[in-house]
Amino acid sequence: MNTYPLSRWFVLFLLLLAGWPGAVFAQNDLADLGMNMDEEPQQQLMLKQGALLSFQFIKTDEEPSFQDLQATENSQVHYLKGERGVHEKRDLLLRLSYDTSATFTPSDRVDEELSTDYVIIETGKPINENWLKPGTIFGFHHLLLKPDVDNEEFEEFIREIWSPTRSDALPDSKLIFLKAVSGAREGEYGYIWLIDSEETRDFYFPESEVPSKMYSEFEKGWDWINNDENLGRFLAGAEDDEFTDYLVIK
Repeated sequence: MNTYPLSRWFVLFLLLLAGWPGAVFAQNDLADLGMNMDEEPQQQLMLKQGALLSFQFIKTDEEPSFQDLQATENSQVHYLKGERGVHEKRDLLLRLSYDTSATFTPSDRVDEELSTDYVIIETGKPINENWLKPGTIFGFHHLLLKPDVDNEEFEEFIREIWSPTRSDALPDSKLIFLKAVSGAREGEYGYIWLIDSEETRDFYFPESEVPSKMYSEFEKGWDWINNDENLGRFLAGAEDDEFTDYLVIK
């Protein structure tokens, strides 16, 4: 009678049935993370107009806990690390919800004096991809308006001129515009410059605030938007005076 050696996959199967220590360890890890293999994975929320973004800054001497990073019934949370700019080396919890009335009770690790809730007011072309996956650059730019600016007029300028010109102008990047609805900067404006990776960001900006030759060529196509008849009517300073590039970790 012919005999055949057991395949390595069959041996592995027998080890798993016998309670191989590695299998037990993996199961315990899943249990520690609060994961249930029978549960459906949570649907990925996309950035879109009207969504709420809650910026919760972690205190400088703290780190986010497992509980801080848990999604809720109506929101998901992302963990970002400051890489360049004003909040370099500061951690940020970013909560995304489609419920603009949602409130999120911060933990004692959050610096409430800095934290702000924003609503997305314009995205340019509809967003059909996940711009909050790990490795994405999430660049936040705060906009300082002149004291006499009419907010409705400024928002119309964003919708009719700024966003159509800039939101989708660069490959592998996206601009979306925000208005603060509560927190430290309530009533103020900003935009997020999303770039698909550090590699792409460094292609455009090899160093912080130092554009590449390629980016400078791109910029010539919309430089007119900064003149006194356009952004100059609204902004008290340059649009990139205060910015932070964050790296999405989770």
